Amino acid sequence: MNPKKSVIRCPECGSKKTKYIDDQVFSCLSCSASFYVETNQTTVNHKHTYNATPKPAPVSSQAKKTILVCLGVFALLFLFFIFMIKPGDNPEHGLGPITNDKAKYTFDVADSKAFIDQSKNPKLFITGSIQSSDYQNNKYKNQNYWAVYDVVKGAYEQIAPVDNNANGSIGINRLKSYKLDDGNIYTIAGETMLFKYDLITKSMQLLNSEIIGNVKELQSGIASIVKTSHNFSAFEIRSNSDKRVTYYPISKLYNTDNFDYTIKNHSYPNDKPTVFFYPTANQPSFLVRYTANYSVGYPFCFNPSIDSEFDENENFKSASFSNYWVTASRLIDMQALNTSNKVYDMTLLDFRDGIVAVAVKTSNVATEKLMIQWQDYDGKLLWSSPSDVTYLYDYSGTISKEHGLLVGSDDKYYFYDNQGTLVKELELEELSFDLD
Repeated sequence: MNPKKSVIRCPECGSKKTKYIDDQVFSCLSCSASFYVETNQTTVNHKHTYNATPKPAPVSSQAKKTILVCLGVFALLFLFFIFMIKPGDNPEHGLGPITNDKAKYTFDVADSKAFIDQSKNPKLFITGSIQSSDYQNNKYKNQNYWAVYDVVKGAYEQIAPVDNNANGSIGINRLKSYKLDDGNIYTIAGETMLFKYDLITKSMQLLNSEIIGNVKELQSGIASIVKTSHNFSAFEIRSNSDKRVTYYPISKLYNTDNFDYTIKNHSYPNDKPTVFFYPTANQPSFLVRYTANYSVGYPFCFNPSIDSEFDENENFKSASFSNYWVTASRLIDMQALNTSNKVYDMTLLDFRDGIVAVAVKTSNVATEKLMIQWQDYDGKLLWSSPSDVTYLYDYSGTISKEHGLLVGSDDKYYFYDNQGTLVKELELEELSFDLD
């Protein structure tokens, strides 16, 4: 889950499923190509073919006779078993009938996000291309797909192509997804298209026409889309005529300078005081509970910079928002929780239904593995469990009070039950499915 990890890709088919052979030589497990990788490479751009195959040593005539006798014995035993076993025999009690299983497919993951569905079940939204053990006959290659995986059931419930008309201009695996505050998943494809996965309709919708229709500055078309900084539920969009706006797709509000806009006080429809959480920025880290004016989909900063102050004995003294964050996060009041417990590198994973999920370290050592914790809204520890990772992203988890916590990023996730027991490790690129 380290964002800096190196990736070896096959130059023939693009698969990340490769095997180290010897002396910087790799073999692709998808299409069987062999290729050479320089030590400082993370992506393979060239292929080396090996033509010099060593000749086997000559076999003596006596050895040949021995081999033929052994082969004959094995052939007779094989025929004996074939005739003895009737079609339909239970495989648990011997060899069963020979069948041709359907081809198994897996995802070459571009991006993924954990989310909670309408029934509060933890699920994964996954984008990427489809790989097959039979690369040459994979009729789904060279297309982008999206999928929803049910973590509790352990099965995919939806798999569909990203807008086929757009696939050519997206490029394979050029997809990046974000979970916004309406709970839906928004995906930037090819840097010029914005899709929305709607949790209610369970469908993927292209938003470009809607955006252009709502924003006069984008009438020349969309040249690029990137996510805004500071976790606003918005995207920075540049037009073909180089005009720039910050667009909030939930409320359809937009501005031409998000910093200048959010440094000023505003009121929005359905504003109400709402409880939020975020850790302090410096070390050691403390969890801060704060109340803010909030309306879903309108300008609001979800990861404010919160400074903490310490006395001469390095005991916690106070925490505070700077002037900009007071306005951008629409702060009403705040309180640092459980300040007697010193932890480090605190990461906020999720909060809902009276539970806050965080990842922490007990020291300021970068290589220390994170502890995953559940706390209540007053900072009381409910459980703490070890993890196998040293880094997680903010908001990379999702809480289900009934089922537990799903947390991770990229192509690996961990599922803890609501008592803190790790019940599943999910390698997304190893989760197989049938499409035929």
